[in-house]
Amino acid sequence: MTKRQRNERANGTAKDGAPDEGPLYARIRDELAAKIASGKLKDGTKLPTVRELARERAINPMTVARAYRELAERGFIIARPGSGSYVSRPGRPPAGNGRTAVAVDPSIDPGGISSRLFELARAPGVIAFTGNYPSVDMSDAASFAHCLQEALARGAIEYFRYDPPAGREELREALLPFLATQGIDARPGNLIVTSGGQQGMDIVARSLLRRGDRVILEEPAYFGAINVVRAAGAVPVPLRFGPKGFDLDEVEDAIRRHHPRLIIINPTFQNPTGHSVPLDQRRGLVRLALEHGVPILEDDHSPELRFRGDALPPLRALPDAEQVVYYTRGFGKTFIPGVRLGFLLPARGGLNGCLEIKATTDLQSPALLQGALANYFKQTDWRDYVTRACAAYRARQEQLFDILIDKVGDYGRLLLPEGGLSLWLELAGEINAREVYFNAVRRGVAFAVADSFSFRPDQPSALRISFGLTDPKDYEEGASRLAHVLRNVVTPQRKLSSAFV
Repeated sequence: MTKRQRNERANGTAKDGAPDEGPLYARIRDELAAKIASGKLKDGTKLPTVRELARERAINPMTVARAYRELAERGFIIARPGSGSYVSRPGRPPAGNGRTAVAVDPSIDPGGISSRLFELARAPGVIAFTGNYPSVDMSDAASFAHCLQEALARGAIEYFRYDPPAGREELREALLPFLATQGIDARPGNLIVTSGGQQGMDIVARSLLRRGDRVILEEPAYFGAINVVRAAGAVPVPLRFGPKGFDLDEVEDAIRRHHPRLIIINPTFQNPTGHSVPLDQRRGLVRLALEHGVPILEDDHSPELRFRGDALPPLRALPDAEQVVYYTRGFGKTFIPGVRLGFLLPARGGLNGCLEIKATTDLQSPALLQGALANYFKQTDWRDYVTRACAAYRARQEQLFDILIDKVGDYGRLLLPEGGLSLWLELAGEINAREVYFNAVRRGVAFAVADSFSFRPDQPSALRISFGLTDPKDYEEGASRLAHVLRNVVTPQRKLSSAFV
């Protein structure tokens, strides 16, 4: 076998025999599909992992991943998070515990994709539209440094002792006026300081969920929410989420059919789409949760970054919501990115269970940073920072939106959200977002693809274009690079002029 043949075989492009046999990934796909259809592979049979099959056949794992992905799309297999890929003959329910699991693309790895995004954001020469959090200017950094120095000046020794898992009381007290601006009434004893909003989600999931539980989860969804559901071994029940929010009738139908243990929702400037849930739907969702006794986990990452439209109350601020809503947020999406602090406000009766999980996870969040953040909220004019940030990022959002409409508007639908630091470009026709992504990386421009926010293989092909850390001077060049990639992967017949404001 020549070097070229070995490379073709490893990359899944070799053809053994007649030209019409097709690429290797398709032959693997068809071979397995035939065995499943004939019954040689029984329902519920566990398949080798991607790496195992790639090693067995001496081929590239991406070849196997593509074959598995297409088998999942056609209903021949189903991936169970944390367990593996199993045979599921088309037209039959998957074998197992009787639950209707959502088919998960075996090649989708939100954690792995997000790790690559962080790497790309720092690569030389890459214009990275990946930062869904704000940059911090020198004056804001100096302000927090002063808060840190003041905490040390009061007596460093107090910060070098263990604190209760709930967090330092000085920070929990300092957060009360901040919560009041969101319409949330809380007491220090009800708050748990967390290492960012992600830990708050993980604590709730680990406290409430058991393997096989159903979870209503918006689609597309923040990959951090997908990961906590997968880690718990729970089964996601998709809730369609769009520019006008969701359908309350669909929520009620899903509750009655699936008896979910939890609903996870990011109602304001949703990550990744930027859409927000209208007030009537927020009230309706809380009403349904109260009627059916289903807890809600509300991820509220950056409600302050509103550029237009009226502010909407978080679910937790609505009447009787404290009975069912677990409210979590981190400060990195609005204030002081990188500090990795946040808080969790459990629903009534959920405090002790969440504290037990927090105590077994990391015992406490960093004490010194808690002291500095308490000073930040007590002593600085954080409202002035929000005002300045909103003015600056509104201008950046509108500038980037106009450039993208001009450069790539013919290739999909682009919506202008009322706030947040991302734009969601739904690609037109048969454009493959993953193909665009890999070509764009080679072209020196990066963004997040819909795969990062998917738990099913049939998600729309879309890009999340975030501008929190991108220099506005690079917007034009970055959009031009993306347009160049789209021109190369799309034929003129597949273009669609459909940009919406």
